[in-house]
Amino acid sequence: MLLKQGVASTQGHADKDHVFRAVDGLGCIQIDTINVLERAQYLTLWARLGPYDKGHLDQLAYRDRLLFEHWAHAASYIPTRDYRYYVRSMEERSREMEARFSRRTGKDPDLIDAVLARIRDEGPLGSSDFEGPKRRGSWWNWKPAKTALELLLGAGTLLVHHRNNFQRYYDLAENVLPSWVDASPPTDDERVDFFILRTLGALGAVKAGDIREYYQHWSVKLGRTIKQLEDSLRRLNSEGEMETAKLEGGKTEYHLLASHIEDAQRLQGDWGFDSVRLINYFDNLMWNRGRVHTLFGFQPKLEVYLPQDQRTYGYYHLPILYGDRLVARLEPKMMRSEGTLLVRGYWPEEGFKPTEEYQNKLEETLGSLARFNGADRVEWTAQATSSASP
Repeated sequence: MLLKQGVASTQGHADKDHVFRAVDGLGCIQIDTINVLERAQYLTLWARLGPYDKGHLDQLAYRDRLLFEHWAHAASYIPTRDYRYYVRSMEERSREMEARFSRRTGKDPDLIDAVLARIRDEGPLGSSDFEGPKRRGSWWNWKPAKTALELLLGAGTLLVHHRNNFQRYYDLAENVLPSWVDASPPTDDERVDFFILRTLGALGAVKAGDIREYYQHWSVKLGRTIKQLEDSLRRLNSEGEMETAKLEGGKTEYHLLASHIEDAQRLQGDWGFDSVRLINYFDNLMWNRGRVHTLFGFQPKLEVYLPQDQRTYGYYHLPILYGDRLVARLEPKMMRSEGTLLVRGYWPEEGFKPTEEYQNKLEETLGSLARFNGADRVEWTAQATSSASP
């Protein structure tokens, strides 16, 4: 899993091609707005590439058009060459659009056509372009127009043309989608096989249920139960696409690509990876909490949406990967005006005994994170330092 997720790669100078290959290898990366440290999409790539130019991701999406925004795990960047496999989910959302708009806003769905007409006439627009005076009953009240834009995006009628200060600007799909893109809908079996094979490529060995969690079944409108996915996996196995295996001492059957067998056999020997990585909870590696708990004995606990008195760890804490173990959690915060990355909390996992080598590698990784976010130093609070001491 760690090998296929790319977190074990050697970090060095990463150019735009490295950024694209990282996204392509993962199949998609989740977009999130929380900016206490840095937005998740940039952190997910940093955990694999080390420091890189964040502008490369934006260029790939909004200038080169090699990535596009749509629903995959959640709101995600997706390789544009995979576009045709999302056409069904777009069509399904298009059929639901007017009813969903009415339920959400209580407004006449004719507003959707009015929003679309403005973009057709004026070019790329953001939600702020629809604000206007806040008159009662006004169609240009921000919330209904924003809902219309998001529903049109989900339906594939609009695509994100660019972002400005992270605000989306929408345009007609035909104005954004490159001419080389194959937008022809695949057969249903081809579409489902695509998501199965993409998931195996990104996770290594999987159970059928893992496929519904990586590309979230409600996001991509997978339309397959676990039992139906097991049938598809057996068919792919008979066609020579994959093999089955069991974890040592376990009974559960896992599926992996036949082309990954050599990697799996090699990993039975020396793993050879003993670096430290900081992983955010929107990272592909952490998406399936049950899988993480099963494989690592680590209980993920995203706490950003919990009231403060219900948090065990910090508001935006990061699991720490050391070699092939998740060994601790750390709460960093960017103090941008001070040029400082502050470590506010640290919680080692039960039974983990840090070594000097581990501590040196953790400090090195924190230094990399600080530089990536424009800070020139790392500081620990007294409480975090006390928790991290052997």
